[in-house]
Amino acid sequence: MKAIERMIGAAIETLDTPALLLDIAAMERNITAMNAFLASSSVRLRPHVKLHKATPQLARRQMAAGAIGMTCAKLSEAEILAEAGVNDILIANQIVGTSKMARLVELARRCDIKVAVDSRQNVLELAQAAQAARVTIGILVEVNIGHNRCGVAPFAPTLKLARAVLAQPGLAFMGLMGYDGHCTLSVTEGEREVLSLKANMLLADTRRYLEDAGVDVPIVSAAGTFTYRFAATVKGITEVQAGSYLLLDRGFIDHGVREFEPTLSILATVISCPEYSGAGGLFIVDVGQKSISTALGNPEVKRPEGLSVRKFSDEHGRLDAPDAGSRPPIGSKVELWVRDANGTIKQFDRFYAVRKGIVEDVWTIPLCGCST
Repeated sequence: MKAIERMIGAAIETLDTPALLLDIAAMERNITAMNAFLASSSVRLRPHVKLHKATPQLARRQMAAGAIGMTCAKLSEAEILAEAGVNDILIANQIVGTSKMARLVELARRCDIKVAVDSRQNVLELAQAAQAARVTIGILVEVNIGHNRCGVAPFAPTLKLARAVLAQPGLAFMGLMGYDGHCTLSVTEGEREVLSLKANMLLADTRRYLEDAGVDVPIVSAAGTFTYRFAATVKGITEVQAGSYLLLDRGFIDHGVREFEPTLSILATVISCPEYSGAGGLFIVDVGQKSISTALGNPEVKRPEGLSVRKFSDEHGRLDAPDAGSRPPIGSKVELWVRDANGTIKQFDRFYAVRKGIVEDVWTIPLCGCST
């Protein structure tokens, strides 16, 4: 029996640490909450998988719950999704370069693949690769709706690029994509709704501009977990790319997304209770910044109660108990909430899927360390 298989059915206290824990029951409730919200809407869900790095077991759960397809950021994620049986995939990014083109056309042989474009140069490169391979690549023109990252300007520039796509054999113009990323961490809760509605209305207005010019726009893909609920109310948006709702972290909750539950924690082991002068309630765990991201601030202690985080270095965490006598003993376990899921998941090679303190399954994270 493989070591991973031996963990199934084990109590989490027996796991080696650091260990990335996923609360299955909370995740299931998050799926139910998202489905309930979208049930009365014509907008569909195409979850972004960059958070869980295209872990097949998670992608399949999202598809089984009604997602129309998957969104990803990288070719490697799309390749894993295709292997897992997902047929409808959007790479919400520009794919550029000879090596990536070769991989993209191979994907186009296996599934319905769509990519984002924001330049005529990229359109011509994609068309050449598609024609040479005798495949068809779906295209969404990315519109800059205020995030000021990738994207072409709305209205006339978008129409011009859409027509360039329509003129190229091997490419199928499928619609538009826009991301209101400027309405996430950088704004207050009160500002978020107003700014997101403004951005997504601009995207919907651009759709109408193209349709008035005779260009059919079947897909308008938008938003994420911070703003899906606003984008879904805008007439003309057809799908949202929310993905972080599945494995919500404490950072999202701190910034106003409270309709979903946190699911991720890190299990750590107490390795030292220093006795030197002034140590007080200080104790050390075997989790540092190479295991848990502090990009959105230090995580909180989930259990035992009454403990707090002081700081993290690369491989050590400094935690505090109220006094020396209340420190957890060396060898005992401490569980920390994940505050930044994106920055934490990428540092692990597996999820321990847990229900009521017992490991129900172990899911390999297929793209740990993969950058392409």
